[in-house]
Amino acid sequence: MNPLVSCIITTHNRAELLKNALRSVREQTHPYLEIFIVDDGSEDQTPEICQAWTREDSRIRYIRVPYPKGANHARNVGISQANGKYIAFLDDDDEWMPDKIKTQAEVLERTQESFTFCSKYLAYTNEQHQVVKRKLSVEPRDVIRYEDLLTFNWIGETSKIMVLTSLAREVRFDENLTSAQDYDFYLRILKRGYIAVNVKEPLVDINIHSGPRISTSTTAKYKGQRKIILKYYNDMSKEQKRRQLHHYRMLEWSRNTVRNNVYLKKALSLYPWWKDWVLLKRNTKIMMQGFLMRFHARRAVGTYTEEPVRMKLK
Repeated sequence: MNPLVSCIITTHNRAELLKNALRSVREQTHPYLEIFIVDDGSEDQTPEICQAWTREDSRIRYIRVPYPKGANHARNVGISQANGKYIAFLDDDDEWMPDKIKTQAEVLERTQESFTFCSKYLAYTNEQHQVVKRKLSVEPRDVIRYEDLLTFNWIGETSKIMVLTSLAREVRFDENLTSAQDYDFYLRILKRGYIAVNVKEPLVDINIHSGPRISTSTTAKYKGQRKIILKYYNDMSKEQKRRQLHHYRMLEWSRNTVRNNVYLKKALSLYPWWKDWVLLKRNTKIMMQGFLMRFHARRAVGTYTEEPVRMKLK
């Protein structure tokens, strides 16, 4: 019940945030850890700080990628170096609760499954990286299967998961994706017949801060969502295709008012969830996220498309 777990922290130019992330790993109650900090070409004080940490704690290993190649590449570097039975990933701006590794490792050992995820807190922070508000987010289902995941990424961020190391080596992250890398990673795992076991206990703080984050880049989301749809389109049901295409089209934004209204009309007519009470009750959260992403697209300079969407339901 105490397997070695490889904790992989990926980082890029976030020395101050990284301190909190690493602290949360070093304070884990699970007794057997190895900690990899994979630095994706940072140009701040990250190398000096990490090298000092390796002298303080023998469990820590610092790996520097000379030039930035993205979080996917950094995670794959960590996967290739891992010696543990299981791997847990942590983004440098997130933090784990002290029992995160212990709880998930016990679940995988007890169930003999290969993949698990947990609930989270959305932790809103100020400029001093202090949490000012926390919001609980729990996925109610006990397990997630491939058919479930084709509708939406119910699992969430990589900071929430733990996966069998041998399975992670087989699958790895797609380094060609600009966004939705985690979603694609989960889909390829579950498509092999595995299930994602849900540890409903909130074991992660996903920090919402004012710094650069992939989740606030609408251009990256737009490109990533398109690739996900094209890659898994034939496996989706008709309703799943409609929801995924709705999600994709809600990211379209044009500075031309007429064209922009056409984009919005296409998105809403594709999936008229407001006309059906069952759909409304089931999908309000997802659709609200779509409107929020559209709001981000409107605010972000250059994150829009002038090209018509040519993908249609078949």
